[in-house]
Amino acid sequence: MKSSFAKYSYGKVEWLGFNSPQMSLADIMGIKIKEIKNHLLKKYDHRSLDYLRIVTENIDATPYLESQLKEAIKELEKEGVAYVERFPKMIQRLRTGVDSNDIIYFNSFPSIERKSLLYETKVEYGNFTINHVFGWSHGCKYPCYAFMMAKSYGRIKNYDDWIHPCIVTNALELLDKEIPKYKDEIDFVHLSFTTDPFMFDSLNKRAFLNIKNLTLRIIEKLNFNDIKVTTLTKGIYPEELADKKRFNIDNEYGITLVSLGEKFKRDYEPFSAPFEERINALEFLHKKGLKTWVSIEPYPTPNMVKQDINELLKRVSFVDKVIFGRINYNGESLKFENNEAFYKDCSEKVMEFCKKNNIKLHIKTGTPYSGYKTKDLFKPEK
Repeated sequence: MKSSFAKYSYGKVEWLGFNSPQMSLADIMGIKIKEIKNHLLKKYDHRSLDYLRIVTENIDATPYLESQLKEAIKELEKEGVAYVERFPKMIQRLRTGVDSNDIIYFNSFPSIERKSLLYETKVEYGNFTINHVFGWSHGCKYPCYAFMMAKSYGRIKNYDDWIHPCIVTNALELLDKEIPKYKDEIDFVHLSFTTDPFMFDSLNKRAFLNIKNLTLRIIEKLNFNDIKVTTLTKGIYPEELADKKRFNIDNEYGITLVSLGEKFKRDYEPFSAPFEERINALEFLHKKGLKTWVSIEPYPTPNMVKQDINELLKRVSFVDKVIFGRINYNGESLKFENNEAFYKDCSEKVMEFCKKNNIKLHIKTGTPYSGYKTKDLFKPEK
């Protein structure tokens, strides 16, 4: 009613809420969104609640319209001081609106706590690893091994659950306890194998700020303890990493890149960072004198996307290291008749390219020409 009345205010129709003095509906329309944003941040700082409750608590107690509350929340989301957890997150495409069941986080983010964080991984080229985020907003459909495992263990119900990320709020406290325990065993720590340390917020075209900030603090803490860090992302690297006073110059920063095709991206990793932005951010770190690498895995078969692997390799020819591997668990790939011959040919091209450009290479187990000796690709030289 309040929103409807506001459309037909001629100075005669007035609204009387819990606040006084009485205010005309004409005045309501002139209220600045900035004022509403400040009100919401002050009232709900570091809290989370559903949108319906926000409307219920403010529609009578304030002079604000529901449309103004919604607009203020969406602006706070763009500014990175509020996070909207949408249910469902997508209907054919990512939702941009705010509805009754959506949860709004003010100066906070969806979170979980864990009992441990730092552990030794069984991934062939890894050593120790940290997964300080649960979930993966990029919506990968290769399929995603991490998603399949989380679902099989009952940690999530479905795909929509998985693309709502949560940060581990006690990650830094856990590291303070675990670094002294494992430090003598650690060669390096990888971020991350079941999530993304610089996860891309496709709706707002930037990194999730809470995830990015936590990742930077983790890298800083590990480096302070003389522990090398490797990272892998389908997001965009922040320029802060080029600060050699803050971060170890021996860190190695990588991106996953298996195609340059936009249709492939829409089909298989729809909400990851754009390919060119991903590459440009990595090249920026390279130009600052930092070590960079690319993971060309899981590399798709021609019936999934027709492309020339040499074109992809040329685009990342500045990197120091390459990891190459075939796609697994994918029904379409298995339908390709010349599967083995195709991956043998690709491996040969990658090997030739890396040799020509003096790039170190590891080919993953199960892919033609895989090598056991190169599994120590990131181990620090003594």
